Amino acid sequence: MVDWNAGRYERTAAELEPVARAVVDAAQPQPGERVLDLGCGTGNATLLVAARGARVIGVDAAPRLLEVARERARSLDVEAEFREGDLLQLPVADGSADAVLSVFGLIFAPDPPRALAEVARVAAPGASVFLSAWIPAGPINDMLAAMGRVLARVTEAPPPPRFAWSDAVVVEAVARDAGLSLQATTRADLAISDASPEAYVTGGQEHPMALGVRPVLEQAGVDAEARGAMLAVLHEANEDPGGFLVHSPYVVHELRA
Repeated sequence: MVDWNAGRYERTAAELEPVARAVVDAAQPQPGERVLDLGCGTGNATLLVAARGARVIGVDAAPRLLEVARERARSLDVEAEFREGDLLQLPVADGSADAVLSVFGLIFAPDPPRALAEVARVAAPGASVFLSAWIPAGPINDMLAAMGRVLARVTEAPPPPRFAWSDAVVVEAVARDAGLSLQATTRADLAISDASPEAYVTGGQEHPMALGVRPVLEQAGVDAEARGAMLAVLHEANEDPGGFLVHSPYVVHELRA
């Protein structure tokens, strides 16, 4: 399990803000609408929704990130509520949301069918649901896969299987069982930049997921090897010789309750 309270997820959250904006733009929340932002983290999508006058609740399991989100709301002078809660047991009433959003949040649910069933429970009849998911391709995915191969070798354990959140056919089938219908799937790319590949990898060491595997790599004496494997991928894919720029593909699924 990842401890999302650990490290400095704020750096990654800032990186993901363009996706939050794209999801909110797609959802088009209206003043007075009841909106849920699941796995809200530091509040990117929640605050954008609040700025449009909707009544929004951000839900996350990490208390520290919720405090960051509340402080951001105060600094922006917008009205938003934040609740600590589990994606598999949302702290909201049945049928209480006119729209449900999740920007790379729901994809971390340990039980995807149950998570989508919870979305269906809290969504009002006819509510729209927008969720983003990474496509398992591109330089960042390849970088993490390179690190994962080193980790798998020293732990003698294969990487855990991942639910195919980016696959519209898979999502449609599970969503249907939950009582949701898939309306559309849109593909896009997120630009990720930094001063250099080295700076990007160094900054990423404070991500909660990186903090979870670092002790294992260090104890096995392969942390330098893992870093080198990651950098090799990023240098090969780098689009900016004077700095660092890559693009990561993702999808946004639109569903209907």
